[in-house]
Amino acid sequence: MRFRLLLSFASLVALSSVNGEEPFDFNATPGKLPKEVVPTEYAIRVKPDLKALTFSGAETVKLDVRKPVRKLVLNALQLRIADGAIDGQPLPAASLTLDAKEQTLTVALPNELTAGTHTLALSFTGKINEQGSGLFYCRYQEHGSGAAKTMLGTQFEATDARRFFPCWDEPSFRARFQLTAVVPENFLAVSNMPIEHEQKVEGGKEVRFGMTPAMASYLNVFVTGELDLIETKVGETQIRVIATKGKAEQGRYALESSAQILKFYNDYFGVPYPLPKLDQIALPGGFGGAMENWGGITYYESALLFDPAKSSDATRKRVFAVIAHEMAHQWFGDLVTMAWWDNLWLNEGFASWMGSKCTAHFNPQWEVWLATDTPRDPTRRSGMAKETAMEGDARSTTHPIQQKILTEADANGAFDDITYKKGQSFIRMLESFLGPDVFRDGIRQYMAAHKNSNTTTADLWAALAKVSGRDVAKIATSWTEQPGFPVIIVNREDGAKVALTQERFTVNVKEPSSLLWPIPVTYALAESAPQTVLMTKKTMALPNVPLDKPLKLNVDGTGNYRVQYDAGSWKLLRGELKALSEADRVNLLSDSWALFQANRAPLSLYLGLIEKLPASAGLAEREQVMNSFAFINQLLAGTKPRGAFQNYARGLLRPIFDQIGWEPKKDEPARSATLRADLIDALGDLNDPAIVAGCRERFQKYLDDPNAIPPDLRPAILNVVGRYADEGTWDKLHELGRKTTSIEEKQNYYDALTQTTDPRLVKEALQIAVSDELPVSRAISVVPRVARYSDHPEMAWQFAQKHMKELLAKTDALGANRYAPGLFNFFSETARATELKQFAQKNLPAESHKAVAQAIDEITFRTELKQRLVPQITEWTAAATKSKP
Repeated sequence: MRFRLLLSFASLVALSSVNGEEPFDFNATPGKLPKEVVPTEYAIRVKPDLKALTFSGAETVKLDVRKPVRKLVLNALQLRIADGAIDGQPLPAASLTLDAKEQTLTVALPNELTAGTHTLALSFTGKINEQGSGLFYCRYQEHGSGAAKTMLGTQFEATDARRFFPCWDEPSFRARFQLTAVVPENFLAVSNMPIEHEQKVEGGKEVRFGMTPAMASYLNVFVTGELDLIETKVGETQIRVIATKGKAEQGRYALESSAQILKFYNDYFGVPYPLPKLDQIALPGGFGGAMENWGGITYYESALLFDPAKSSDATRKRVFAVIAHEMAHQWFGDLVTMAWWDNLWLNEGFASWMGSKCTAHFNPQWEVWLATDTPRDPTRRSGMAKETAMEGDARSTTHPIQQKILTEADANGAFDDITYKKGQSFIRMLESFLGPDVFRDGIRQYMAAHKNSNTTTADLWAALAKVSGRDVAKIATSWTEQPGFPVIIVNREDGAKVALTQERFTVNVKEPSSLLWPIPVTYALAESAPQTVLMTKKTMALPNVPLDKPLKLNVDGTGNYRVQYDAGSWKLLRGELKALSEADRVNLLSDSWALFQANRAPLSLYLGLIEKLPASAGLAEREQVMNSFAFINQLLAGTKPRGAFQNYARGLLRPIFDQIGWEPKKDEPARSATLRADLIDALGDLNDPAIVAGCRERFQKYLDDPNAIPPDLRPAILNVVGRYADEGTWDKLHELGRKTTSIEEKQNYYDALTQTTDPRLVKEALQIAVSDELPVSRAISVVPRVARYSDHPEMAWQFAQKHMKELLAKTDALGANRYAPGLFNFFSETARATELKQFAQKNLPAESHKAVAQAIDEITFRTELKQRLVPQITEWTAAATKSKP
């Protein structure tokens, strides 16, 4: 263990009011479907029609009937049931009832079905969707030729397997699946398992895949199209990267990384990857993320493919990180699956943590635990994954890591920063507390005990407790079953004693509930080794702390809590900034910025710290500052203080850029390339004349010679050019975006188009969202991007109102209920909250309530913060101007 433990777990009795859940029990697991009938094996055959965008299908399902029943209830959505049979006996059409609202198919049985093994057969037809829900199509330009092509893919998580075939579409109903598909003869077909048999049939070829192990329905996958592949082997496991024709070689980096990661995970989890093959599949559209289908992971193309001649280092990092996350799911999520969606964090929080741990292991120079995930995004107040989660978790609209899930909409809404990033942050803190070796051994115990089954959080705590000898649930449940997180208030007292007080940290919450957490508090004095004390009560004291020694809590920022120092402690820390680690300085920046947001400290605390940063400050520190400046700059849009703030911010950032320069230097560290690009983007946003001119000059050279701008700088330079573009320049960017067959390049060009601040061009940019120029998963992001970057959120909202039906038709199930409310995140006037409430009452379903509440909270937060920000930033920038020689 890195830190010395000073208090035992026995002291956690004070926090026992938080009740942990029970270990996995199939019969007690939540869900809509009855538990008396359990599917054990599916044989499914589908035949897609690419012209009609429909498909026909048939399935035979082996059932384990545990108690006599008179009906079967399973899931189906967007399907028409042609006929059915039970144990070979045809069922009358009237016995098959679909309920679109409940997303179920009820099969009324002619006779009571006895306990034992039975067989259900169904024939059905369905729709091939435009958006990434169920079976969907991707239209794309073929690499090289530019010819228009179409391919098919699937996206079933959370509750969309039922759009492809009738099934028991809840994660605890594990079964084996065998898929057969009829596809055009020139298509490659891919599913979870290798191809078992292939034969020519009318209309193409019939491909039958091997039977999967028992797994959840949402982990099925089917992809087909004109595809190429490259492959390798790790032990007995075949690894392939599959992409549209002409692009497979761009998967070479992904293939090499996958082989590296697979070896690491086989060792870490202690259970070898169990399937004969692992496919990494690049999809050029219709699907906007990545999905951990067992044995056949799907990725949006730009998250898997890397072109060494054209892709940036940021793309390389993203590819490795996304692969590491999705491959972690092959164990955490696939081999062992959460029992119900309330434990989604067991999938996503752990995959986020494991993916980051793996990425950091192989790429220590990337500083993964300090890296930002959304640089200079003014919808965020910071960029680190943990900080992003903490910002949302400080609000009244937050929820526990483990949340109640009652409906399909609830399940789709659970994929958020709390589930992913707070889950990751808590696991990192717990690993640090137990020690990495003990934690790893606990994970191995968990995998071995629960492979090919389902679990609850209690099963994980039990495995960790067995290995560590500690009552892990006592500390863990307070973090997973309570919303929010604590702030520790530090007060130095006479007699070399420091008093610590914990309370809930909130932002824009009038009457927060009083909660307590068991906090593994790490602390260090100057030139002393860090120590850990478990804080189990509201107050405690740290003895033997000299009054003249700087005291730093939350060493390296690994804890999921904030720290509010008294004036004396803060002064000592600020005087010792150079001696602190970069991680500790980032932590102080993040906390001081958060304290200002929460109205616990003035803005001067944060800005004063920035001005004290040493010249050697690293990438993570600079990016934290740039993120905060981007938020301030956007919040001040349309106000008089904005110009003075931009001038002040440029004064802090421009000297850093002048030192690093436009051109890469020989043997410069990797962080320099990232910092250079980030500074160009940030200074461009701050209207730096020299940066804007430099970007325009380089863009003109780029038009004649695409190698004139290094790949690392292209997104940043294009963003600045797009932001200040005249009509001719904007049209040229648009032309480049339409012509390229590279999804990554297309994304760069269209991102630049949405940056424009010219109202005439804003209108042009918005029209792209309802055109067919972009894959639907990217087209729907155009309107939010315009609202975010153009300084004209009102234009974006007015456009969205007129075209809401078209926009929602492009949105998948995970985003549908968030789309309209999310456009209000860029307003800072109280009247907008009223407008959203009225719009929601008339136009949005009840399932949007959560997203509406979050948007209203964001509006009121921005409104209140802006009122505090304007006088404080005005005073600070005026003083800074006067102090200049």
